[in-house]
Amino acid sequence: MSSLSELLKEKKALPSGNVYVKKINGKKYHYHQYFEDGKRHTKIIPDDQVADFIQQIVRRIELEGQIKEKLAKEKIIKLSKNATNLTGFVMSGNKPVAEFSNGNLVSINNQLAPLSIRRTHSLEKFLSLRVIDMSRTNARLLKRALNISVDEDYKIALYAYALSITDNFWFKPKHSKIKYHDLTIRSDSYSDIALKGDTNYFPCENHLTPELTTTGSFEKGWKLCDDCWWLYKSGNNKQIFSELFCYHFAELTGIKTAKYELDDKYIRSQNFADKYNFEPMAALADNNDNYEYAFALLYQISPIIAKDYLKLMLFDATVFNIDRHNENYGLLRDKNTGEIISLAPNFDNNLALISNDDTLNSPKQDGLIKLFLKFVNSNPIAKDLLQNVEWKEITKKDVENIIKQIPIHIEKENDLVTKILNRYNYLISSIQ
Repeated sequence: MSSLSELLKEKKALPSGNVYVKKINGKKYHYHQYFEDGKRHTKIIPDDQVADFIQQIVRRIELEGQIKEKLAKEKIIKLSKNATNLTGFVMSGNKPVAEFSNGNLVSINNQLAPLSIRRTHSLEKFLSLRVIDMSRTNARLLKRALNISVDEDYKIALYAYALSITDNFWFKPKHSKIKYHDLTIRSDSYSDIALKGDTNYFPCENHLTPELTTTGSFEKGWKLCDDCWWLYKSGNNKQIFSELFCYHFAELTGIKTAKYELDDKYIRSQNFADKYNFEPMAALADNNDNYEYAFALLYQISPIIAKDYLKLMLFDATVFNIDRHNENYGLLRDKNTGEIISLAPNFDNNLALISNDDTLNSPKQDGLIKLFLKFVNSNPIAKDLLQNVEWKEITKKDVENIIKQIPIHIEKENDLVTKILNRYNYLISSIQ
């Protein structure tokens, strides 16, 4: 089903009012009757346009029904005093996992609570990690569209009960009777405001939307397609090419990765956390993305997860992903037990590869490769883990086939193939 914005846009292009028939001297005449500027207007419809005009009226009525259905699914949000005072419960589904009074931690279930709360005991920090980036132009537009006026950005998440598509955590104000199933998001009505800055529809009340808890600096929006959530993201051709290339290259090299596709002029990725809770690395490490620090934290959790982290970092060095900060990788947890299951699939590679430059450095000259190898060679445990990985042999034809799958032309394709192969092979040989 189309988004609300798309339905409204189509409806706007269709005639309003209705058609009625009048007989004059035994002949039928069709009239279009509609209201404009508070006045009723009537115009005759030429005989050769009647059938098409009636079809447009019928289509408009169908659209009005679909729009009404979408709006009926939207939950209106009204913040209580306890919500604005940060008094209530962080929930996992219908289970309270941390209680706060005026933002101060009262009690916590360490097994089930979000990792950021376990680490910091801070509700404000938890909300800050799951709030829309207000530096985005469309984020500010969305805030105005939803009539949100708060001074602190982290409180914007409260207008969605801090609910996210990628986990089952949320904030329940004290004394609220709301249940988790009441918050099931069934509409993607505001995705086009968040993604495109579309102003075809502005609500008159605060409605529940996942856009308020969608992080990241690029314009993006969640769309519901056949009961599955997809995150759409804007970007130029180089960024979209890089995202698609990295997705296919990750699959080729055995790196677990989120699914990416091109849809019209936007890149989209399927929600990989529908059965798990995704926790960004920032929940564990805040902004410290040092290799040594991140590896040590993950190794304490699981050597397998630490190995997958190293594989991901080697992948980043290969494709020149300089944007692997602590909010675009993380962990998957069991929703029922809180157990950390695995490293989350690779995602968010639109600033890798050729997005900032048409060429890649040769491996011996590349600073990102040098930095990664310096860490590996100084850490015996990390080096041992990498040496026990069965790295796939990649051929020139493999890389060429990836480029053929991407419907975006780039300059110097042969050069890119050669440099990717050189970087990958250099990294593999350097750790063996």
